Amino acid sequence: MLRSTTIRATRGLLRRNAGLLTKINTAKIANIGTLKSISAIRYISDEPTKTFTKLSNASDKQRDQIFNYSWGSWLKNDKQEKERRSTKFSIEGLSKIINNLYTESKVGSKSDSKVLGSIKTHNDSTVTLTNNVNIKNLDVLNANEKQVQIKTISSFHEGKHHRIYKIDTNLPGKSLVLRIPYNIEPSKTISNRIKSEVATMDFVATKCGIKTPTVYMYSDNSSNPVGAPFILEEYIDGELLMKQWDPLCDDGTDNKPPEQIKKVIDIVADFHFKLNSIKFNTVGSLYFKEDIEPKILNDKNTEIIDDKWVIGPVMERSFWRKKNGLNGEIETYLGPWNENDGSVSSIIKNLGSIEHENAKGRASLIDANSSSEIAKKDVINEQILTFDRLTKIAPYLFNLNLKDNKTVPNLEDLLKPSIYDPDLDPMNIVISKTDGTPYLLDFEGSVVKPFILQSSPRFVEYDGPKIYNIRDEIPDFDKLSENEKVQCQFIYKRTRNQYLWENALNERNPNLIVSMAPPIKLLRSPYAAANERKTDEDYLLIDENLLQLRQIWSELFKNKLVSEEKFPLEYTEEEIKKHVEDLAKLQEKLITTPFAATQGWIPQDMFDNLVKSGLLLKEQNGDYSFKPAPEPTESKKDASTGKH
Repeated sequence: MLRSTTIRATRGLLRRNAGLLTKINTAKIANIGTLKSISAIRYISDEPTKTFTKLSNASDKQRDQIFNYSWGSWLKNDKQEKERRSTKFSIEGLSKIINNLYTESKVGSKSDSKVLGSIKTHNDSTVTLTNNVNIKNLDVLNANEKQVQIKTISSFHEGKHHRIYKIDTNLPGKSLVLRIPYNIEPSKTISNRIKSEVATMDFVATKCGIKTPTVYMYSDNSSNPVGAPFILEEYIDGELLMKQWDPLCDDGTDNKPPEQIKKVIDIVADFHFKLNSIKFNTVGSLYFKEDIEPKILNDKNTEIIDDKWVIGPVMERSFWRKKNGLNGEIETYLGPWNENDGSVSSIIKNLGSIEHENAKGRASLIDANSSSEIAKKDVINEQILTFDRLTKIAPYLFNLNLKDNKTVPNLEDLLKPSIYDPDLDPMNIVISKTDGTPYLLDFEGSVVKPFILQSSPRFVEYDGPKIYNIRDEIPDFDKLSENEKVQCQFIYKRTRNQYLWENALNERNPNLIVSMAPPIKLLRSPYAAANERKTDEDYLLIDENLLQLRQIWSELFKNKLVSEEKFPLEYTEEEIKKHVEDLAKLQEKLITTPFAATQGWIPQDMFDNLVKSGLLLKEQNGDYSFKPAPEPTESKKDASTGKH
């Protein structure tokens, strides 16, 4: 049972907008609640699977097993998808750079290295963080050993964007982590991702007091001894916080939320508070000063922090994922943008613009018979219209003239950029076995942007129907069927988890809690939908949010939440009707098509079981399909129709 349906700090805004959200005409706009992803328990194996190879034999075929993708399989183009995620690297080259690292930690700067402030670039295309490369961090060899030797390499995590290896050497008590990105994006994108993530980890550890693995070395390209871009960092021995997260556990006997749920949320909320403890004047992503191009560095509006870090091009995933329709134009849309540019609208407008141009490029390739996406032509053409709408509405989504107005409390604080980590999640937090300290592991795709545009972490985010108190809100709960009771419990627990998160935010940052108010969420929803888009058909979710805004725009204007009285976009009745039909088809597809929500990807153990049981069949072209359901017999047909 929860004490209230809203956080106290948002009540004023909610009262002024009472009934605002109920004005949406659900007859015209489809319900998208079932299209949102469901946060459930993610099971984690206790021990990683290890494959051993002879480190002295570069031609040993057995070592290929640790490079090949094995986390899951795809129903379509499985071989190609796995080949794109191969992370082959030189083990001998890895040994070389680790020894170079150890030598540098003892003797300091080398004559053939160029010292650049906080980082040092080497002739072999590797970069070391000078503050982190020291004997204290890297330990010391035994007296009778002359060099660092790799003992084992174990692949213990295959993520969406990179693979992680644990490296054990003869350095006593010191293991390393090697992170290698999949080669599924352009080299420039991978380069900026690595540079930004390393700088962000260094910044939050130095300025925000956040515990992260110490980064020793990185390379943003393949022209290094390892033969692949990489990050080499400290290994934290511990247990993932995700093992303690059970989002659907029952309340206690006193009807209060479980302490374990609150404990996990509090740990994540503490990280969230620290990430938002420093405010910036620019929207973009963090880099080391030495990693920024002179054009940006020499701009008088560029934000430089402590002569070490710089706000540079944005590396939020939505700006670089699947941009195969762009022809070297991506940098145009990546910023950075300062307050003089209207940083809130700039990031929304440029996300709409980059997606719009990407869709146009893909459509042009189809028209020129130079693309295999002919089946997606209609969807891509619809994307062009949707992202054009997002670009056009960007300047109108928030009334930025309310800084001295009480309609939105603390608006100025909400507009200040701060660090947003899209991977702030129990899955990316490890609790150290040594002293119980939580470490935040992953900062890929981190961005500095206004808090008003920051969504709640995905593990607690929930946009479906709300139940705060089952007994009060559903008096006839005991009379419901078991299935209906389970559904109500599910809704309550998802509501509870989100409430606990918002309560934790209010306790730590009460001046920011108004960003969780429904009208504010609705105003940022088109941007959020574009930012979190996973599939081509998800453009429909952006239009859905735009249409919801359209229906209550006049109320938003009356309450001074937007500055323009007229809704900035035009929709015909035919377009709205088509949208509702297309969204219904997408919903039906997700319900009836196995693994549609994961774009045909299946976890490997489940995939193997489906093949073994004969439910999943391999076709001649290498794709997989599910075994058709048997046709019902005449007797079963008669039974289903009630005939005797």
